Amino acid sequence: MKKCILLLLAASILAAAPVSAYQKPTAVLGPGLNSGRTEYTQTSNRTLSADTLYILTGLYYVDSLRTITIPEGTIIMGDTASTLIIKRGARIYATGTPNAPVVFTSLKAPGQRNPGDWGGIILLGRAPVNKVEPLIEGGIIGGSYGGSDPDDDSGVIRFARIEFSGYRFQLNNEVNGLTMGGVGRGTELHHIQVSYCFDDSYEWFGGTVNAKYLVALGGTDDEFDTDFGYSGNVQFGFGLRDPFYWDPTGESNGFESDNDGSSTSTATPYTSPTFSNITLIGPQLSSTIAPPIGHRFQYGALIRRSSRTSIYNSIIGGYPWGLSLRDLYTKQACRDDVLQWRNVSMTAHLLPSGSTHIHDETRWPVADAVTPGVLAWFNTAAYNNKLSTARYLSAVGINMTDITNPDPVPAVGSEPDGSADFSNPRLAGFTLTTYRGAFKPGEPFSQQWTYGWTNFDPQNTDYNPIQTGVEDAPHAKALLQNFPNPFNPSTSIRFTVPAAGRVVLAVYDVSGKTVATLVDKEMKAGSYETIFMADNLASGIYLYRVSGAGFSETRKMVLLR
Repeated sequence: MKKCILLLLAASILAAAPVSAYQKPTAVLGPGLNSGRTEYTQTSNRTLSADTLYILTGLYYVDSLRTITIPEGTIIMGDTASTLIIKRGARIYATGTPNAPVVFTSLKAPGQRNPGDWGGIILLGRAPVNKVEPLIEGGIIGGSYGGSDPDDDSGVIRFARIEFSGYRFQLNNEVNGLTMGGVGRGTELHHIQVSYCFDDSYEWFGGTVNAKYLVALGGTDDEFDTDFGYSGNVQFGFGLRDPFYWDPTGESNGFESDNDGSSTSTATPYTSPTFSNITLIGPQLSSTIAPPIGHRFQYGALIRRSSRTSIYNSIIGGYPWGLSLRDLYTKQACRDDVLQWRNVSMTAHLLPSGSTHIHDETRWPVADAVTPGVLAWFNTAAYNNKLSTARYLSAVGINMTDITNPDPVPAVGSEPDGSADFSNPRLAGFTLTTYRGAFKPGEPFSQQWTYGWTNFDPQNTDYNPIQTGVEDAPHAKALLQNFPNPFNPSTSIRFTVPAAGRVVLAVYDVSGKTVATLVDKEMKAGSYETIFMADNLASGIYLYRVSGAGFSETRKMVLLR
């Protein structure tokens, strides 16, 4: 009876609500809001529009031989647990531009977002892996990947951001920001930012795909994780930690790499990617800016289980410890020179249980116990790596205090400046630089490759696809009817600000008690949109009111559980 009454009230509210020509349409992708991990398969080609705000729901599969095209400037908000999965044989074309990136972000309002608000993006291809028909992590039942085609093509992702992903469906089983399983080198990946993921920012499970210009911001687990035979090339990557976000049940490292889950693994192809011009900045920005007690940040790089990840011309710093080669099989790869580190500047300020910043838990193979350990290998003069004593990022010319307005550019004349080397045959085809790290020393950050399309403060960003100014709609209502209505538990609220000034948008129950303040700040004239999440509220009628200098308007909405 109560639900029937609410439905009748909702009908009367909707009948009284005016229709505005200035309301930007909202479209749902997948099985529908609050559908959790319900599966949905796109069985025909689909092209989205930047003129529509999309809400991704459920486990959204793009079927084999089908495409999803996402043009520049498109915004897709992820409902709880929603995940976009590009199956083997399918393709994604997310083609942003420096001035109009494609954005995948949380459905929640500014200030209410958290890592793990939604799933993430998973690319599955037919390139070689060292497992037999594996399933991608994250509990994706239809997530098989791998094959025999190193040139496989899963599409294009360029100038795109992925924010607040990493939904945890069970302990230690989350979706990464961008997960790649058996993705081939026919795929184009560049200018991508993953921010505040509740797992790894990027993880490669096998495959051969190459990538450039990657940003990892504030993830909880690892920034760049490689497994199961990944053998691609990655150049120009920037990882930046938020000292208040780490993996609550594991280790938070910069690089992490495994051949597979066995320390004695001889599965082929070996995990053997090549990284160059990477800048990883951990949570310890300086001697006085550090993560809180109890954090789980550890190594700038952890390589183990027979992995052969090689790193060149890079800066890795701000983590408590430097490099850990966790087992004898990985160290043997160093001795055989199939795992190489060259021209790498590191900083670290703590000593692990051994006695150096380079973790030498065990010596080289017992049969050759007199061979120097990992520290001596790292510091081989011809390799030109740098980490001798405890030091902070300032030692490599980086002085940064603010992660929302970062400046990771080394100073002119600092250690990374002029000390790159691309003579190694493994670096054939890489873009030549004279410097280590991702950024040219001395050049303002606003002129580097990150400019325009990145966002280092996504928590406080209003994703407002409506750009109509009030001069274009002088008779538009200040407050539009929410959509959908009735709703459960989220709805979109659109409003117009006639003149610049302080604006407050709040939600009240029928007794007049404030239950949520969605906006309370200075705003420019224009049209805006926000998402209201009513996760902790009971079914009923609620009021929402927008007010500012010389205007105010109130409307009703119905939460129907």
